[in-house]
Parts: sequence; structure tokens; C-alpha cells
Amino acid sequence: MLNLLAIGTYDGVHLGHRKIIRASVREAQRLGMKSRVVFFPFPPKFFFSGEADDCLITLPEEREKLISALGPDSVEALEFNSALASMGAEDFFSRVVLGRFRAGGLCVGPDFAVGKGREGHLDFLRKASAGAGIAFKAVAFARRGGHKISSSLIRAHLRAGAVEEANRCLGWDYTVSGPVIKGAGLGRKLGFPTANIGAHPAKILPPGIFAARIKVGHETFNAVLNAGRRPTVEAPGGKMVLEAHILDFSRMIYGKTIEVSFLKHLRPERKFHSLDSLVAHIKADISAARKFFK
Repeated sequence: MLNLLAIGTYDGVHLGHRKIIRASVREAQRLGMKSRVVFFPFPPKFFFSGEADDCLITLPEEREKLISALGPDSVEALEFNSALASMGAEDFFSRVVLGRFRAGGLCVGPDFAVGKGREGHLDFLRKASAGAGIAFKAVAFARRGGHKISSSLIRAHLRAGAVEEANRCLGWDYTVSGPVIKGAGLGRKLGFPTANIGAHPAKILPPGIFAARIKVGHETFNAVLNAGRRPTVEAPGGKMVLEAHILDFSRMIYGKTIEVSFLKHLRPERKFHSLDSLVAHIKADISAARKFFK
């Protein structure tokens, strides 16, 4: 059976991506084909720029899970490498779209392009599809506040700590997962024990203090989350850390993998003149988080 193919990077699986994938699933059902979604695990733009850290909204395994939840028949990763980067648009269409993925139809967003230097834009894809006798569908951008929703826009929101706006564009709450690792133990000494989370270095960590939800196993808890460089206690230029003070929680969870969802930006991280001042602000953060969860 032929496939109705949706192909792209889909980092974030945001509202625009969801629109494309859902349209491809509907089109596949209408045409009696299998719906197949193919994604690039690492965005081609980062392949060319060499960026590897603090750049992904979703890790490949997170993306696959989010895409699968939208109901396609299959989801597959296609590594973007030097061979693909140097392939012309016509070659990509014939060898990858028609050959490897046996496309009987193609469904893409309006800014999708294939081939070396992104030479094969929408007009090329439309004509190539017509020439091959396969269906073609271009899905319009999803928009918010007059702007097209894009992965670049969401990365900018996350890097600014604007998680509420990022979440509205995503259509889901931004999450980071990782094992609970040993920290310096300062939070416990101050009376506010924290779980230090070993996040994947490619994941974007929105800077600041947040109200967050923490998933431990099958249970969910409210928390205050700090993503930053702890300027009050660390030397300038320290590495970003992600730590959570889980409200009304006292279990030992070292080594467990937990998932944190960023819900509300409470304040930026800042340097305090004393530990007493830091403690006072932590108390205020906890109070603000409790108020948010009520």
C-alpha cells in the first residue's frame, strides 16, 4: 500500500505541525493510503550551524511520542546527514519521497523545501507530485497574534523564559525530563531541599523561577522550579542547572527519572546580597506558586 507522506523536522510538534500531521492522517484515510510521518531528529539548520546544545524543544524520542499520539499509521526518523545535504531537489523527490518512502501523496507546510540549498520549494514539490501522479497538499500556517507559529518563535519564547506564550504556541506544556542527580545540598541546608535534574544538554532550559508540575513515576506534584546559574552562591558564568523544590514532598528520589512541566514564569533569576535575602525570596516564590496552583 502506498503512503501519504508528511515530512519535516517537527521540533516541538507545535500547533502548526499538528495541523499538518492531522491533515495528512485525514488525507490518507480519504485516499485509502497509510499515513506515514517522517521527521529529522536533528534540525537541518543545526546540522549546518553546528549547534548542539540548548537548541531543541523536543528530543527525538519526545517528538516521536508526540507525533504518534496524533494517530498516523507510522512514524519514522530520517537522519539529516551530508549525503542528504548535498542531494538535489529532484534526486530527493525521486529517491527519498517516491523510492524510500513509497509516497502516493505528500503533505507539507508552506515553508517546507527539499534539496541542496533548499532549492525545491512548494512550487517544485507541487509540480513534481503532479508529474509523478501523486497527491499533494500544502497546509497553511497556524497563527497566533498575527505571527506564524514556528519552532524558531517558540525557541525564542523559551530562551526568554516566556513559557506561557511558548505553551500556547505548542498546544502542550513544555517539559524537560532527566534523572535526579546529586547537587551541592545547599537547598537542604537552607530548608528547601531540591531535586537536581540532569537534563539533556540539547534541551532548551528556560531561564528563571517557575511554577511547575513534576511527574515522579505515575504521580504528579506541584513545585517551584529554578533554571539558572545560581548567581548568589556560584561564581559568574557557572553552568545552567535545573532544580525543583517539590511542594509537600519528602521522599528520596535520587536516580529516578522525573519530568518537569513549565507552567508559569514567577520571576527572573537574580543575585542576592545575602543568603537571608535568598531565603526570603524562595519563601515568596513558594507562596506565589501555591497561589497559582489554587
